[in-house]
Amino acid sequence: MTPLGKNDALDRHALVMACWLAAALPAAILFDYGFGQGGAPYLFCGFAAVLTGFVAHVIVNAVYATGFSPRELGLGLIIYGAGLIAFVMTSLVSAPFAAHNFMPLSVGFIVTGAVVIFYLITRFGARQAFEGFDAIRDFRSGERDRSRSTGARE
Repeated sequence: MTPLGKNDALDRHALVMACWLAAALPAAILFDYGFGQGGAPYLFCGFAAVLTGFVAHVIVNAVYATGFSPRELGLGLIIYGAGLIAFVMTSLVSAPFAAHNFMPLSVGFIVTGAVVIFYLITRFGARQAFEGFDAIRDFRSGERDRSRSTGARE
């Protein structure tokens, strides 16, 4: 993957934002209605809209021969984690919410996580997919790495 030029990077960013905005609005409407009167079918369709945005982002990455940027990965993990924490906390606090929404939201979060993991493993392989999230390795000092490569003691 070669780095994109300034205009190509801007075009890619605009296209990714357009794809996510086109998927996020229907997803928000479907989730809102699903939590109210709609029930499980609308919640499943909300997760399908989110997965459609993800697939559109993957297609944009394929067209521009790029991958997800570290900021995109971080934002995705934060949104997924915040949604999962909100779901668990609300299920623990509100019995009616848990009774009506636990199964569809559990299935939706599991399927969404499985789709992302499947993409990462098929695109990069298991080892490189893990290395994309291995932040601890990035904080090693250069001198420690050199001493390990030469076999010297620290």
